[in-house]
Amino acid sequence: MNELEKILNIDFPKDITKVSFATNSSHKVKKNSIFFGLPGINNHGSKFCKKAIELGASVAVHNDAKFKTEDKNIFYIEDLEEKILFFLNALYKVDVNSNNFFAFTGTNGKTSSAYLCHQLLINQGYDSLYIGTLGVQFNQEKMNTTFSSKTTPDIFELFNMLNNYSSEDGVNICIEISSHALDQRRLQNIGWLNSTSILNITNDHMDYHKTFTAYMDAKFEIFRFKSSIKLIDDKSYKYKDSYEFVKNSNYKLSVISKKNQFSDIFYQIKKISTKQTIFEIFIKKSLFGYGNKDKKKYSFSCNIFPEFNIHNLVFAICSIGFDKFFENQINDLAFLKLPKGRSEIIKNIPTNIIIDYAHNHEAINHFLSSIKKYYENLVVIMGCGGDRDTSKRSMMLAAALENSSKVIFTSDNSRSEDFEDIFKDASKNNNTQNVVKIKDRKEAIIFATKEISNNDCLVILGKGHEETQEENDEIKFFSDHEVVNEIYK
Repeated sequence: MNELEKILNIDFPKDITKVSFATNSSHKVKKNSIFFGLPGINNHGSKFCKKAIELGASVAVHNDAKFKTEDKNIFYIEDLEEKILFFLNALYKVDVNSNNFFAFTGTNGKTSSAYLCHQLLINQGYDSLYIGTLGVQFNQEKMNTTFSSKTTPDIFELFNMLNNYSSEDGVNICIEISSHALDQRRLQNIGWLNSTSILNITNDHMDYHKTFTAYMDAKFEIFRFKSSIKLIDDKSYKYKDSYEFVKNSNYKLSVISKKNQFSDIFYQIKKISTKQTIFEIFIKKSLFGYGNKDKKKYSFSCNIFPEFNIHNLVFAICSIGFDKFFENQINDLAFLKLPKGRSEIIKNIPTNIIIDYAHNHEAINHFLSSIKKYYENLVVIMGCGGDRDTSKRSMMLAAALENSSKVIFTSDNSRSEDFEDIFKDASKNNNTQNVVKIKDRKEAIIFATKEISNNDCLVILGKGHEETQEENDEIKFFSDHEVVNEIYK
């Protein structure tokens, strides 16, 4: 305990004999924990210090000069944020910077890229920890969803994960970093990341960021992390000059493109189908950490589909480097699988059904336009989340209508909003002649399966891997996968 007190420069009350857990959320306080009251989006965490003590925290610390209390278990520490990393390292006996981080952000694709990167590392014989939307997975163990409800954990949640999974030698960590996490600088204490990637930037989360510029600013924050490999797609690269910290970095951005063969890294798809894809990666300009790999070509075979998922896979491959791949033969990646609910073709049923997580208009358009050429007709099930950005609803429905023969509009986490109001927003400026409105999502799926023939495909969008449905402040179990399996069992 002396070491922890020394780091914070305070003396714990004499009745405190043990501190074994740290959190900045009063909801996660438990016995022998220390609560950190830090600046938040709407309130300063100092507001919850007394509650944390009441809930069982041994100690609460904060950096709010305006908050005063006589409670002997609550301490004001002016430079608290500077001490967090040192404190957590000492508390958990974990050096966060002994781990190898491969970080991905993007409007779409970060889950797939991080999860594919995770599988690549495992196949190469390394221990790997995936952290993201799906939960936490160490190597091939069962996915754990208990550590955090967020796509990207905060630094306290991250240390709790590492306390469970890391080793003295560290571990490879494939992590999604959301725009919210970047804006809130949840992981700013980490000193070094092996690679950082921006997969793409299109409009999303305007309910939080308010403007596209603010959203883009958040995404580019990933390049404030120190990392030798900084990857970006060719479309997002045009925004780089707006950021001095990018231009002045010791490690320059490397552009990945499938259109410009003169980019730093160029890839092309030679063959693609639902059964097999073959693609090539050309390294035009070697990245720091790659060794002497200028003008190299690597060929790969996999079962990943459709085209945009190859884009995600290329980022995963380029993030870890090419040391384990062979130049003069096709590298077999048939072991790779997309995450549950990402471009997932449902197996062992007598018809074509795909479940995908797409829940903004760019993702819907990108996904449907990529797969429609493989089927005679697409029938699409979709909805729009309640209490979220209303401006994108009509664009989401428009994207679905443009790429399908019929749309079944249904509930997708209506939350506190009325389903009819959500549908009204989605219908604006759209011809709804080919839209069937069915509020109950299970009924919508059952109805849709009767609308497709052998060469058609039913696409169920929006929820992907999720297994809950939120409506009127009530969260109930719901799985698109389970409904489909019930229909065809």
